Amino acid sequence: MWLISIIVPTYNERENIEELVKRIDASLRKEGLKYEIIIVDDNSPDGTADVAESLSSKYPIKVVRRPGKLGLSSAVLDGFKVAEGDLVVVMDADLQHPPEVIPKLVRTAANGCDIVIASRYVKGGSVGEWSVLRKLISKGATLIARILLPQSRNVKDPMSGFFLFKREVLEGSEGLDPKGFKILLEILVKGRYRSVCEVPFKFGQRFKGQSKLGMKEVINYVIHVLTLSPSYLKFAIVGGIGTIVNLAVLYVERYLLGIPHVIAAPIAIEVSVLNNFTLNDLWTFKTARKGSWVSRLVKFHGSSAAGILTQVGVSIGTYEFIVHNSILAQLLGIIAGFILNYVISKKYVWKAK
Repeated sequence: MWLISIIVPTYNERENIEELVKRIDASLRKEGLKYEIIIVDDNSPDGTADVAESLSSKYPIKVVRRPGKLGLSSAVLDGFKVAEGDLVVVMDADLQHPPEVIPKLVRTAANGCDIVIASRYVKGGSVGEWSVLRKLISKGATLIARILLPQSRNVKDPMSGFFLFKREVLEGSEGLDPKGFKILLEILVKGRYRSVCEVPFKFGQRFKGQSKLGMKEVINYVIHVLTLSPSYLKFAIVGGIGTIVNLAVLYVERYLLGIPHVIAAPIAIEVSVLNNFTLNDLWTFKTARKGSWVSRLVKFHGSSAAGILTQVGVSIGTYEFIVHNSILAQLLGIIAGFILNYVISKKYVWKAK
């Protein structure tokens, strides 16, 4: 029989813990399921961890005490370190994730799914009594994830905080960087799995206490998704920023300093190349840096030059011999230049592992 480890990150959830534990116990014992509850508490001033420990004499509870608010995602990974279960469930403590859904997640995993998501957006699911604003935020965040993260495009609710995964999904996975509060996205992008399933659930009302969703979490989410996005998307974003830098520097040189175009243009290009190199070195290819900073910079200048020459050649060639349309020809040139620049950068400047 499988052992189910239920990881519950907490911060100021004293009023909810006992009710949560009772409902988990009732729903799993009814199905004959063996379980453990792992409470990972971020030093709650209301004594959440103390309440959880007092319940451990009656229920199979482990309490992980952390020194402060270190984030929900890292709490899940810290809980995973002490988990002994073959199946791992992640859920909130506020009872908006009904414990009665856990047996359904387990049955779905038993049928062959490596990751099972309790979904608000499949048939039978619901977000409950959310405000219009919160619905818009949720839909927008889901759309961002599905656009930027290929692994989430076939998932209806990649933002869910209530899900199950088999132990081997995280064992041996590399590069986990638990920032923000959407650990499921991290698992979908970096975990080792073959199949993802979703089962419906109705998002409940908070039992007691206050929601912790705020602007800081929203900003952290956007940063997290951008960090998880494929390198070609990061490279394109950096290229867009470089274009803005290029034009801004050129404007200052030409119209504020009066520098002739023949001098100002090369300076603006070089500044944008330095900008692009720095951002790609610190972000896009952060984990693939080889050799010295100077050698990477020189190679990046070479890849940029090759990209520019390719852009010009494809643009002129397309215009003269294929399609007599300047905009289309230039667009094809930009695409060809981007692809070459990306390939050279990834292979020779920041060598892929």
